[in-house]
Amino acid sequence: MLRRLAPLALLAVACKPAPVDTPAVEPEHATPMASAQPDVSEPEAVAEPEAEAEPQAEVEPEPEAPPEPEAQPEPETPAPSDTKAVAALPKPLFKNVKESCGRDPGVGTKLKPFRLKNLEGKEVTQGKYRKRIMLVNFWGTWCAPCLKELPEFSRLYRRYRKHGMTLVAIATDEDAAAVKALIDKKKIKAKVLLGGEEYAGKYGAPNFPFSYVVDTSGTIIGSYHGFKEDCMGKLEADIRAAIESK
Repeated sequence: MLRRLAPLALLAVACKPAPVDTPAVEPEHATPMASAQPDVSEPEAVAEPEAEAEPQAEVEPEPEAPPEPEAQPEPETPAPSDTKAVAALPKPLFKNVKESCGRDPGVGTKLKPFRLKNLEGKEVTQGKYRKRIMLVNFWGTWCAPCLKELPEFSRLYRRYRKHGMTLVAIATDEDAAAVKALIDKKKIKAKVLLGGEEYAGKYGAPNFPFSYVVDTSGTIIGSYHGFKEDCMGKLEADIRAAIESK
């Protein structure tokens, strides 16, 4: 039996086709199918990355300016004086200066305050003449020696008023019209005040006229009781000394 099958087996082997070498085919990767309906929503905005800040350039420090020289202080301007500069005094009117004159009671004391009316009816106080050299004269229209002395005082006032001197003529009279008429007639230049009898009594002078030279501080530096013509030089000298020392 085996002998019958052997030739058939050989024939079968002979008829078997030779194997064909076929290249191996790599399986294709499956491509996912697109969705049936595409997504119509807008894609989210992708924030752009912030630009990196540029590195700050190193600033070289500026060289310090050399210190400015200190300004020299300007010299201070002297404060203006309360009184105007005194011009050179004119020559004296009276040459004879008698040193024994001007020493009557009152020297070294303060002029007493007053409040009297002038010829226009306005009240005047001693403060109106502060910082002025005053020649204060007590007189009256009824006093004969007063009417001799007052014109001489007027001459001194005209000569020294621009240098800071004022003649204050205090009349005992209260009638402004009578006093003004006399002043105009004799051409007296003065600051005339009225009704000074009570004020004059405060000084205790026994007689009229009497007068005081008063400096800018209100102090009496010369006292003259009665009219003494030979004392006019000393009275003028007191006025000049007060002007020069103010």
